[in-house]
Amino acid sequence: MYLNVILTIFVIVQVAICGCIIYWWKKYGKTLFKTFTEFKNLPMGGMNTGQMPDMNKMMGDLMNLTKNMGKFK
Repeated sequence: MYLNVILTIFVIVQVAICGCIIYWWKKYGKTLFKTFTEFKNLPMGGMNTGQMPDMNKMMGDLMNLTKNMGKFK
């Protein structure tokens, strides 16, 4: 009897966690993944020639990204 109750609670918790993960992926995950893949494809401002990229521009882009995270729907 106790095993049935414990297993039922365990299954309910697993379903709830999977539902939350799917909800998070639809709301934030796709855009976050797309953003990181786009960052990977961008040239880094002459990184291959030994020059440092413009940190002010990179920090500004990061601030815009974090500011817009709450606006995704």
